[in-house]
Amino acid sequence: MTSGRRLFVKRFFAGTAGVAMGGLYISAAPADAFRKLFFDQPCGDSPLFPFTRYAGRYNIGDYIPKDQGGKFIQMALLGTEEDEKIVEAIRGGLIAEVYGEPTGWSRFETTEVEKSVWLNRFYFLPSFARMYHLTGDRSYLDDMMDIIRQWISDNPLLPDSHRTTYNWRDMQVAWRSIHFSWCYYLGEKGLSAEEKKLITDSLEDHAHILATGFGQARLNEFNHQSHGALAMLYLGVLFPLLEEAQELRQKALVILNHHLEHAFYDDGGNVEQMFGYYPFEAHLFRDAFLLCTANGIEPPPATLSRLRSMVRYLTAVVRPDGTMPPVNDSYEMPAPTITETINELLGTMALAERQGSVLFPDTQVAVMRQGGDNGWYLLANPAPVIGSHAHAGRLGFELWHSGMPLMTESGCCNYDDPALVKWYRTTRAHNSVIIDGVTEAATSSDQLWVPRRETPNRITSWMPGDEISCLTMVSPPEEATNAGVRWSRTISLVGDRLAVISDTFETGGEHRYEILLHLPHAAVITGLTGKSLTVSSGITADVIAACPGSDGGFSVTEGMVSLRGVTTMAPLASFVIQGKGIVRSHLLVVPWSGDGERAKVKCHNKKGTTHISVSRSGEKAIRIALATEGVRLL
Repeated sequence: MTSGRRLFVKRFFAGTAGVAMGGLYISAAPADAFRKLFFDQPCGDSPLFPFTRYAGRYNIGDYIPKDQGGKFIQMALLGTEEDEKIVEAIRGGLIAEVYGEPTGWSRFETTEVEKSVWLNRFYFLPSFARMYHLTGDRSYLDDMMDIIRQWISDNPLLPDSHRTTYNWRDMQVAWRSIHFSWCYYLGEKGLSAEEKKLITDSLEDHAHILATGFGQARLNEFNHQSHGALAMLYLGVLFPLLEEAQELRQKALVILNHHLEHAFYDDGGNVEQMFGYYPFEAHLFRDAFLLCTANGIEPPPATLSRLRSMVRYLTAVVRPDGTMPPVNDSYEMPAPTITETINELLGTMALAERQGSVLFPDTQVAVMRQGGDNGWYLLANPAPVIGSHAHAGRLGFELWHSGMPLMTESGCCNYDDPALVKWYRTTRAHNSVIIDGVTEAATSSDQLWVPRRETPNRITSWMPGDEISCLTMVSPPEEATNAGVRWSRTISLVGDRLAVISDTFETGGEHRYEILLHLPHAAVITGLTGKSLTVSSGITADVIAACPGSDGGFSVTEGMVSLRGVTTMAPLASFVIQGKGIVRSHLLVVPWSGDGERAKVKCHNKKGTTHISVSRSGEKAIRIALATEGVRLL
């Protein structure tokens, strides 16, 4: 260990009660975690690559969550993050099969840009280095270096490369810098001096593009910039002999500081309103922290507190199956690895358990859990932002019971797929309401990227409880697609046996309201009266319209749902009502085992109020009254 790093570590771990660092108080428990991380590694004058220990525990793609554009292509082409399977597929000729022979590095730039940049970001390349690291088999390095040599030969950096090809700009350069670094350090013992020089010479070019690109750009809150900053830190710290290493380190820390302060709300959510991107964004600051602390550099002062808020967000929002909700341009990203590795750094500050019911008032997202592991999971997303990466799913939600989805987000697809703008970003693709047939204009166009707009849609009431939990979202009349209607949606969870989706529409005129419910890949049976549905998808539930005076009814058509990046046809239920003035709808969701006894549901009016009774043999009946908004126990 260098004297500078020894001095830093000595200062960092001084005292038993913790130390103050850049305004952030570090407790003793995280310090113990850092000792474990770094003190058992060889000391020397070379930079310390702090990720080697993780290579023995995790596949590269699990430890380094992908941006969503890359993730969709990864799953379309490889279908896995397992390094052994990735190497097998590449060795089996996947690149030649998809990109031609010789390799067409820019073959898809003008037609399928995500497929093009996936190849040039080299997500798959560190898998070879990790397999060498695990096995000592030099053949993995041989294949890895053959690919690197070919790419360098075919893609020289020319004065106008950053303008004429995607290969030498933006995330492509950042991802390659990170992946080449992993290849270098995981393969360090087996690489020859010539091979190491080939990599570092190429990284010299990459460093220049990073310094003059991300390093000189105006500070913003876009995830590409914070990712570029991590790549700059990688090269500036791990390759200190690069001509621009010091500049890269300095500018990287400026950018990372900015994003820690401005790219996240105070409650922990990201300002881009991206759920699937969240593990990717969290890893940027985890790994920047590790690079700094391992190499005697003071990390951005707000890092640990921000990492803790990130873990809180992840453990609160994560679905029962351990994935992030596919809201907006999101893949259902697994969360356990990122939360586990961040918690290692946090020590006693860790939040290892899933959170209960949590409202994020700044992000305007809420999660309710009611009834334990076999009860309800509700995600509420009023859509405070629409456009850019955000979809038109105002007052949208996901509803699960017993660990299985009952009503789900449609998700997203590969950004190259026309279905992104034709379906996934539109109003109809969400658990929302279409008023008078009008959908969100911008996200229903053929334009791939439309400007971000802030909406007035908000969570206005939040009442978690032991017997009943409920929340209310409101989309006011000034919202562009509401036709002057004030729409409020209250979702109530009654114990672990009943959920109620209550919609109230207030206006002076007459309107048509189409309430949309996206169901997982499931069997759906419509009741004889059109007032009910039975949904079977690993769990069975009845969905019952409890508005006796309404002429509305259910119809079921087909929609599209993305499952692990694959578009799948799935049932889309709609309940249509029409009315003037104040119009109300209450949909009951009553789960049952499917092979057991179906609950008996009775509805009747009493003094102008609808009373509901839900009973099952051997259980006490639940009796509720449907209030103006939500429910109350009787």
